[in-house]
Amino acid sequence: MGHMNISEDWLDQISADMDLRKKRSHTLTDSIVKRAHWLEPDDRELVLAMFRDGQSAQSIAKRFGGCPRHLRRHIKKLVQRLSDPRIAYVIAHHEQWSKSRRAIAHCLFIQGRSMREATDELGMSFYSVRKHREAIDAMCQAAMNTDQLRAWR
Repeated sequence: MGHMNISEDWLDQISADMDLRKKRSHTLTDSIVKRAHWLEPDDRELVLAMFRDGQSAQSIAKRFGGCPRHLRRHIKKLVQRLSDPRIAYVIAHHEQWSKSRRAIAHCLFIQGRSMREATDELGMSFYSVRKHREAIDAMCQAAMNTDQLRAWR
């Protein structure tokens, strides 16, 4: 039975272009930086400082005058929002929608407001905001299913 020497590690024999961990994180970072321009200016600046410029949460918090823990939590929410396929769908299709649906989509998906906050900000009923959100979710889901069917064929 061929035993591997303890000093030899199979990971040491993997070249940098074969290491998918590095490739994936780099691609994820690139997509976050690309999508950051969809955000509001303050949020965009935070995401770019961390992911494009490589600054730590501590240094960003010092610059903006906040707590690093709160900043990390806020950036985590921003990254989750940017990773959501609905935000990409909203950006790609919002020009075709009515003015009210566009405003609701921007408030909910781009700015990350809750439905209650959107009703207060836009002066619309909760029912109207909820119905538009459900319609956007349905359109996004239908588009994703269509894309998956095309990829499968």
